[in-house]
Amino acid sequence: MSSVTIVREVRGSAEAAYRAFTDVAVLRRWWWPQLPDTTYLVDPVVGGELRVTSATAGIGFRGTFSLLDPPKRLAFSFIWMTDGADALVDGELIVDEVEVTFEPLPNGTTRVNVVHTSVEEINDSEGVGLGWNDVMDRLATLDL
Repeated sequence: MSSVTIVREVRGSAEAAYRAFTDVAVLRRWWWPQLPDTTYLVDPVVGGELRVTSATAGIGFRGTFSLLDPPKRLAFSFIWMTDGADALVDGELIVDEVEVTFEPLPNGTTRVNVVHTSVEEINDSEGVGLGWNDVMDRLATLDL
């Protein structure tokens, strides 16, 4: 098992930061807004689906919420997709896990901590880590 941890301080309450992951209207502001055909599906209940895809870029991910504890933390499975289908590694489906925690800070901001765990070797400077850094950098620029 391997994991990547990405931490950002965001401008807003823990409730607002949590909503950034569970409300489509907020999610679309920071997760691939540069890809105009991106579609978002969020069903924020345990067992509910989370899916973000861009047909033009040929990428996306899907998952299922396994934990929702507003506004403290949430968790979901993460399956990478290419060209509209699940990406396979050596013919096998890789199901990663993501846990996000939200820590209110005294200055009114929130520390968002994302831990992405995989059976594959991952790191914070390419692939999974590069992707999380990209989207979390955009989240940190928003006023939530």
